Amino acid sequence: MTSPVGDALLNDGAPLSPRGGRVWSRRGVLASTLALGACGQKAQSAPPGVASWPLKAVARFPVGTCVQAAQLDDPAFASLVAAEVSQLTPEWELKMEYVLQPDGGYRFDAPDRIATFAADHGMRVFGHTLVWYAQRPAFFERLAGDAAAFRNAFSAYVTAVVGRYKGRIVGWDVVNEQVGDDGSGWRTSLWSQALGPLDHMRIAYDLAHAADPAAALFLNDYNLESDPAKRADFLRLAEALLKAGAPLHGLGSQTHVAADLAPGAVAAAIRDLAGLGLKVRISEMDVSLARARGLVNTRADLERRQAALYAEAAEAFAALPPAQRFDFTFWGLEDSQSWLKREDEADAPLLFDDSGRPKPAVAAWEAALRR
Repeated sequence: MTSPVGDALLNDGAPLSPRGGRVWSRRGVLASTLALGACGQKAQSAPPGVASWPLKAVARFPVGTCVQAAQLDDPAFASLVAAEVSQLTPEWELKMEYVLQPDGGYRFDAPDRIATFAADHGMRVFGHTLVWYAQRPAFFERLAGDAAAFRNAFSAYVTAVVGRYKGRIVGWDVVNEQVGDDGSGWRTSLWSQALGPLDHMRIAYDLAHAADPAAALFLNDYNLESDPAKRADFLRLAEALLKAGAPLHGLGSQTHVAADLAPGAVAAAIRDLAGLGLKVRISEMDVSLARARGLVNTRADLERRQAALYAEAAEAFAALPPAQRFDFTFWGLEDSQSWLKREDEADAPLLFDDSGRPKPAVAAWEAALRR
């Protein structure tokens, strides 16, 4: 007769691990932990003799993921996050769309919960994001005709948000996705129209630095791997901010890529970003299968390319000087939680499958760091 622990593990259906032994579903491990507690036995995260290397244990730099506060209510998912990463980014609950209320008040309940979870588990927190062209809050639109009132409200917002987390958030995406996709340069936004194309960014960096001088301040964007022309515009913007005296400390490449991206493209982007001597982040990495086109056709081919791209990013990032490696963040851990999954149910862009089991991409990413 098997024990409750044995039933929980044997019925988990976990496949063989590419690293050897069994791949343990996070839900199976949680079930075994609960069963052990019911039997009065000491809980273990995995059975003896089974290799289990969390992502953060293999890397020589902080490893992160994005989360939403409500996701942490799932004990199994929270356990996976606590086991695998050393840094959390609120996926959207530090964006203005969440924090700023229609009357100009601020809401911090969800980011506070994330920050508390991180502190309880010895993790860092990264702030995303202060200025994003895509957002046009009604509160600021009502102020658009009054330059002084708009600037005062903008200053108050940045100061309040950064100041609330002083000493608890290690860095911020101060400006997000400011470079256009069509080669037209910087995007026009509510902020640029009211405060100036460059000035609205420089002001935000100045305010954030004043509110928390110890926080690292970043410029963040996407498609820097797949579009070298956009990458060049992004670097020119960074240089313009530095020339204007903005306290810009680092550059973030979101690294939302498709599985058919040409080999070497991710590494080239990382090298180019490092060329300015600033800190570098892989800030939101995932590798979409559904968005892939061209010569890669079969699901098996896409999954191999996915693993190879995760490995390429890990190797290129690890090759940077230690002082420039700020963090490597995945935009989610489990496929079921991905924004790309919501866009296309067939997609599977992350390191762990819908049930929390590690995919070949985990082994590839970790192997690249051991080279």
